[in-house]
Amino acid sequence: MTATLAAPATSPAEAFARDGFFVARGLFRDRVAVLEREFDRICAQLDRSGEETNARWRGAASDAVNGAGKVVQHTHNVQRYSAVWAQLWFDQAFLDLTERFLGPDIVLHHTKLFRKPAENGAAFPMHQDWSYFPTLKDTNLAAIVYVADADDAMGCLRAHAGSHKAGRMADSSGMSDVGEVQRRFPLETATVLDGKAGDVVFFHSLTVHGSRINSSDRVRKTVLCQMYAGDDRIDAKASGHIDEQLVLRGWNHQMTRDIAGS
Repeated sequence: MTATLAAPATSPAEAFARDGFFVARGLFRDRVAVLEREFDRICAQLDRSGEETNARWRGAASDAVNGAGKVVQHTHNVQRYSAVWAQLWFDQAFLDLTERFLGPDIVLHHTKLFRKPAENGAAFPMHQDWSYFPTLKDTNLAAIVYVADADDAMGCLRAHAGSHKAGRMADSSGMSDVGEVQRRFPLETATVLDGKAGDVVFFHSLTVHGSRINSSDRVRKTVLCQMYAGDDRIDAKASGHIDEQLVLRGWNHQMTRDIAGS
């Protein structure tokens, strides 16, 4: 049985602390038309490039929720394609809300685009994000922009409220065998975080989340923005995932001349 959202907390920060996620309804509603235009333009450029863009995950956990023939188009860093998307991350309302979760210093780690095609858009097994880009203080969080409407049939985000309080779970990346994170936090019982175009879902890197197959006749379009606090930094033992280190607000207290020039 799918979970439902708890009663609203008195503030976004309290809801985020309690649930590990917060849905900002209509945050970018007024920008949807231009954001979707630029999204589609990026996807068209990817199609023409001939590059491999299918980011369906490997491993038994992914196979368990996908079966055969499922795909999802993906690229990192939409701000390297489009000035519209580059400028979006400096939006005052977006940063005012992010500041409630991260504090006054906000650093961009990376962004990524996901296009789940109709009828065979790949699912993502339940997982935590921390293992891909762990920060020393676990401040890392994501904001998913719904570029178009997304419901459960389209494979919108699902998350387990409060799961971030479990801390770092072993083998929780979702790209391995079915393990504790999938057994303890099943995809089927997670809260459905559906939304309209322009909604933004913020969630912690320790929040267990995933999504179902897009079995609808509509394309699911999302862009994710990964950020962390300016007094935090990526663990030196991390896997080498791209780290833009662009300061969106405030200050990067960890920046050095060598890092800035690398």
